[in-house]
Parts: sequence; structure tokens; C-alpha cells
Amino acid sequence: MLIDELRFALQQKENAGLRRNLRAVPNGVLDLASNDYLGLSRHPEVIKAACNALTELGCGARASRLVSGHTKLHEKLETALSAYKGGESALAFSSGYQANLSVITALARRGDILFCDKRNHASLIDACRLSSANGATVRYYHSSQRLQELLESYAKKRSNERFLIVSDTVYSMDGDLADLTRLDELSSSFEAVLILDDAHAVGTLETKSKVQESSEIIWVGTLSKALGSQGGFVVASQIVVDWLVNAARPFIYSTGLSPANCGAALKALEIVRREPQRQQQLREVTKQLANGLRELGYEARLQPSPIIPIVIGDASRALALSDALLQRGLWCPAIRPPTVPPGTSRLRLTANATWDDATIARILSIFSQVKNEF
Repeated sequence: MLIDELRFALQQKENAGLRRNLRAVPNGVLDLASNDYLGLSRHPEVIKAACNALTELGCGARASRLVSGHTKLHEKLETALSAYKGGESALAFSSGYQANLSVITALARRGDILFCDKRNHASLIDACRLSSANGATVRYYHSSQRLQELLESYAKKRSNERFLIVSDTVYSMDGDLADLTRLDELSSSFEAVLILDDAHAVGTLETKSKVQESSEIIWVGTLSKALGSQGGFVVASQIVVDWLVNAARPFIYSTGLSPANCGAALKALEIVRREPQRQQQLREVTKQLANGLRELGYEARLQPSPIIPIVIGDASRALALSDALLQRGLWCPAIRPPTVPPGTSRLRLTANATWDDATIARILSIFSQVKNEF
């Protein structure tokens, strides 16, 4: 019976253009969906650092860090991450998803109120659902004014419960930015803990300067995007990090970050700080692509981040356009509900700082070729 039910449910998704499938991307296809914004996953220094860590320390972390300990490389990475984000301390995780689950489930108590933007990444939303404050998660839609109204409303009946404001800094499906200055002001005014997921900004945008220095701000980030490695991290006050080590179950019961990923991320972070021109080049590539796509008639949005949403609308049409691009050598998968709202299916193109003028011209030429088909 279970198999029949699942088969029927999958067929329904297929009919609606919403079924998801894993597929191998052929060699030679240009990846327009990667979050490797600076191209550091293939940087020779990053690869060498990962290889050195493999040779010296082995492939895996062997167990959770509380069981088997960690290496000096882990400590160096966490020191570099805390300096990069301007915090007291940092803690590395095996993934960004794990980091978000850890922070929210470890900090939110029963009775606390979580204010979570509806457009936040799924890991933040899932963490709110799984926390002890599950029944007191307030969802607001992408408006600091609406958030202020909700905070004022709940503050009138507040006793000793904590307020926690949870937000992405860059929204991954649209590429726009949260109003960090306003979020910081609201967190201060309402004595709320501010949790910011900086995943798509790490290495691409300077978000630290947009908020006041505050020990109540908790930064969550990833090593898996612009830093070209894999894993996640939290930067916060020392006492918050100490609490996570003692109370964050996803951290306590997971194998630690591998030495190779530590080595790669540490070197990538060094390159980001050493070569700020990579961010400028990324911005120029983003502008050229977004402007060129708009000139071709696509609904492409230029955002402050390197994410360029190309809104198509219908899910099946977005899938067909994605397939047509793949046949011509571009990998740009369709993003469909429930990841985005119904009627807003899209291609999500991500710029890369390593693309030269010839590569950009190739991308725009292929988009031009398929335009008349849709």
C-alpha cells in the first residue's frame, strides 16, 4: 500500500511539473547554478591546502568533536572565522543546515517567541519548527515594518520570554538583501536576540559593517559557497559558543568537520581577505549577465548579490527552458514550488567571478537562441 501511495503522489508531482530528479551534469557543461561564486573550489592554493590536510590528518574527523577531539586546523579556522565576522568566538559545523538547527534549537526555550521571515532558508524554518518554542513561531513576510508591528504586539503581553529574530541576510531565491540596519535596531529596541544567516554573503558582500557591534548578534554562515569548501559555522559571543558545545544536539551527535574541508576553507578565507578585487569582479559579471538577459527580454532581476532570478511563472515552462539550455551546454535548473511560491517558477542563475567576457557572451548567445522557443 505504501508503494502505491508514493507512486501516485510522485505521478501527481510529475503531472504538475513539480517532480524532482537527480541527474548527472555532463562534462563540458557550464554550471550556472553553482554557489561557488568566487571559483575558489578549483583554486590551486585551496586544493593544495585540502591535500596537505588529507596527507597529514587523514580523510575523516573520526567521530564527534566531543568524543575524539579536533585538530589545530579546526582551531585556526574558527579563529579566522571569528576575526572575519568580528565576533568573540566561532564554532565550525559539518554543514550550514546543521549550524542553523543547532543555534535555534539550543537557544529557544519553551515560551520564547521566534520571529522568522517566511522567505528564510528551509533550515531556519525547520529549526524554528523543531525548537522548544515550536508553538510560538511568528512568521512575517519580508517587511521590517510588519516585524516591528508584531514585536510591538507581543511586547505588550511579554513577561520573561525571550524574543529571537531570525533572518537571512541574502534571500537565496531572489538574491535581495535584508534590511540589516533596521533588524539590528529592532533587536536592540525589543531586547531580542538577532540570528542572521549569512550563507550567501560570506565572501561576496560585507555585511558586518551594516550592523552595530553587538554580542547579541549571532552569525551563521557556510563554508560551502563562496569559500569553495564544505561545512558551516557560527560566530557569536564566547558564552553562546560554549552553550552550543553543551546544548546543541546536532553538533554534539554529529561527526566533526573533516580536516580537508577545514584546510580548504581556511585557505579560501585567506584569499578572500587578500584579494578583495574578486568581489568587484563578481559584481561586474553579475551586472553584465543581468543587463544582457533583460535586453533579450527575460525577466531577470539585478540584485546586490550574485544571484540572478529569471522568473518564468509556469513550472512546466521553466523545466522546458532549463532542458533546452542543457542541450546547448548550460546547466541552469528550474526552481519550482514549494521552494518558491506558485506561479513564480524560475531559473536561478548565479554569477561567477572567474567568467571572462567570452564566457558571458556564450551564455547570452545561448539564452538568445532558446528565447524564441518559449
